[in-house]
Amino acid sequence: MDILSNMIYKTINEYLINKHLSPKQLAAKLDISESYMSMLRLGRRRPSPDLAQKIEAVTGVPFKRLLLKKAKTK
Repeated sequence: MDILSNMIYKTINEYLINKHLSPKQLAAKLDISESYMSMLRLGRRRPSPDLAQKIEAVTGVPFKRLLLKKAKTK
């Protein structure tokens, strides 16, 4: 799992824990399938720019912050 995928994984999982939601519930909020949510959580897929904006809107974590963290760790 690369750094960006790892940050997305952490963001999604922290959100699920903090909001007491299941991956299925978050997938519904993001209008994606459960299997795609699973792939995101496992780092097997990266979100499209549109989905990244939805993740940002739902979780409150700016996607740019995830990209900056990636740049800082290089």
